[in-house]
Amino acid sequence: MIIATILGLALIALLGLLGRRTVLDTNSGWSIGNRTMSSLTTFFLQAGAIFTSFTFLGMSGLTVLGGISAAYLPAYLVIGYIGMFLLGPAIWKLGKVFGYHTNADMVGHQFGSPALGRLVALLAVVFFTPIVQVQIVGLGTIVSFSTGMKQAGTLSMIVATVLVLAFVTTAGLRGVAVTAYFKDVAMVVALVIILAGTLATFHAGDLMGEVMTRAEHLTVIAPGTKTYGIAWFISSVVISGIGLGAMTLPESWPAVLSADRSRAVSKNHVLLPLYTLATFIPIVLGFFAVTQLQIHKGQENSAILTLAEQSLPGWLMGIVVISGLACAIVPAAHCVLAIATLVSSNLTPAGITEPRKLLVGRVASGLILLLSLGLALGRPDLMANLYLLTYAGLVQLAPANLLAVTRQRFVNAAGLIAGLVASELVVIGFTVGKVSVFGLNTGVVALVVNLVVMGVVSSVTGEARRPEAPDRQSPLPVAAAQRELVLDLDA
Repeated sequence: MIIATILGLALIALLGLLGRRTVLDTNSGWSIGNRTMSSLTTFFLQAGAIFTSFTFLGMSGLTVLGGISAAYLPAYLVIGYIGMFLLGPAIWKLGKVFGYHTNADMVGHQFGSPALGRLVALLAVVFFTPIVQVQIVGLGTIVSFSTGMKQAGTLSMIVATVLVLAFVTTAGLRGVAVTAYFKDVAMVVALVIILAGTLATFHAGDLMGEVMTRAEHLTVIAPGTKTYGIAWFISSVVISGIGLGAMTLPESWPAVLSADRSRAVSKNHVLLPLYTLATFIPIVLGFFAVTQLQIHKGQENSAILTLAEQSLPGWLMGIVVISGLACAIVPAAHCVLAIATLVSSNLTPAGITEPRKLLVGRVASGLILLLSLGLALGRPDLMANLYLLTYAGLVQLAPANLLAVTRQRFVNAAGLIAGLVASELVVIGFTVGKVSVFGLNTGVVALVVNLVVMGVVSSVTGEARRPEAPDRQSPLPVAAAQRELVLDLDA
């Protein structure tokens, strides 16, 4: 397994560096591939958001803990892709015309408020950064389990961080895209291999019957206010679906804005729900783990690896390990790139040159990775706890993203800022204080507060000022768009 780990890290690094074949001398080339990527490439970039180390390890672990409640993931993904199918092409057109690189670019410009854009960028960076740490910890878990040595897991996290930094800073989004081709195919193949091995070793039999005999509660979504109850399930599906569909996750933007045409964006969101069906495999394997393994508290996320180890020969287990490494490294690189782009595009002084933005983005990538690695090694619980805030916090950006692509003028920048501040305080307060309202996902409660505050403040502060579309034949950077009306999205 040590050999498989070394080969996997080397292969992923080599693929990532191959993206450097295209010259990347601008912030736009580095962060969104100069908007020239094909449908196939953007499909794999978007598919990468489905399979992360959480999907590979955490979904089976969540099934062990909460049973069928884990099905909230494929449920919200399909809902989210419906939203992205409708919203993605409109955002691509806005990005093409105005030169947007991030949602903060779009929201700040569309509402004529640099302060709003900076707030959106800051919130996205804060709430999304824990995802990087989760991927690094997931990689360490895979290596530690496969080698039987905790030190190997620690060393692999350090090596993987250096490799990610190398190909992200040198190859940018194109490096992520090349590795995504390998990772998204390898991950599905690995899951199918584990499932086949598990079926052959433990026999299918009456799987759900065995689960009901051993742990009947895992086959139902419990009522009331339990952690994984009906209220939690429905509200989590709704809030996560809104968050994904409204493109509140920073990693959604590079894939959409890098496409060479809007049709590529809409076509991908028709096909992605089919790809999402593969997320049911970790759930099925989680039920096998419940019936066939003795899983101790705190080891739930290793359930899928234990099944693989007990049902596969060594060489197939090596393939699983390599695929698992890719499932952690590639999403980590994608997330780092998205966060660094927010920093370079929206959290730098106005008027900064393109070369300077590119430099800031690369430096920010290094700082984000080093911070995530340091916390993964020293305080793995700290950002893991912040992970609970991620989706509830990011979904508060949904109203701003959605309203930015409409012609509406009632909601203005002041209302959006007030709503965001109020709702994020609710998310943080409720999460830290472990407050639950009827078992609902905290993001739902905060989103209601967001909408109410946004509406009240906007009603007393006047209409929003919206930009006019420039010449479609010559896309302008955000700072150069002078006139103030809304873009005609139908053209």
